[in-house]
Amino acid sequence: MKPIRPRCRRCPTVADSARPIGVFDSGVGGLTVVNKLRHLLPHEDIVYLGDTKRNPYGARTKEELIRFTREIIAFLKTRHVKLIAFACNTATAAAYDTVVGETDIPLLGMCRGIKTAAGISSEKRIAVFATPVTIANHIHRNEAARLDKTLEIVEQPCATLAGLIERGCLEGEEIRAAVAADTAPVLKAGVDTAIFGCTHYPFVQPVFESFCGDSVVFVDPAHETALQASALLKKRGLLNEQKQNGYLQLFFTAEAGRGADLATHLLEPDSFTVREALLS
Repeated sequence: MKPIRPRCRRCPTVADSARPIGVFDSGVGGLTVVNKLRHLLPHEDIVYLGDTKRNPYGARTKEELIRFTREIIAFLKTRHVKLIAFACNTATAAAYDTVVGETDIPLLGMCRGIKTAAGISSEKRIAVFATPVTIANHIHRNEAARLDKTLEIVEQPCATLAGLIERGCLEGEEIRAAVAADTAPVLKAGVDTAIFGCTHYPFVQPVFESFCGDSVVFVDPAHETALQASALLKKRGLLNEQKQNGYLQLFFTAEAGRGADLATHLLEPDSFTVREALLS
């Protein structure tokens, strides 16, 4: 009898394509990516992990973020996912390059939005609102330099914004004060386009728009990330061919109820289930 050869990773089976997509973030922000995925790929099952116990990630060290990312990947592997999408700019900036070669599951980092913003900006002056860790890595500035050296990137670290949004502070004086402080330098710089370099920020886009008016067009890279996920699954023959809409499971490492409440700002309340996750 001939020995049975291991199945070729380039020849996925029906069982492979039926596995869910894994998505993670430091908290609820990555649900903006999930929302785009649900619209673009309605037949795909999705498992989401929000690390609400250890957020915000913006002030964490690189070493911590690499460890957190490894633990999240290990958890998502127990859910038998076929792709893991980083719906977190901070984790992408700090950990993606380190962990991408450590697993046989394809990983997709959060898109930067530079190409879209460059196509919109007539002044070639683009702002990036992001956490301090993301800004310190200059990932948007570096990508812009590779794409078009005439682009000017105005980097604006937002020290408190993700934490406020995570607490459910989506309107009122506290969030308005934070956005006012973060937009003032950008408006002074004369940008005409701005990228949300943190997946939390689209939750408060109306607040940003109230300070910037019509002078700034905002780019949410979540749509680009969803498009790249779709292209990657198609290339690998992993698109789910089921006819019914896929399920959505939300896991949070703490305060799952609060995560569920915030999720309803983007998702229909009856479209997902919620559980608390324990990471190793």
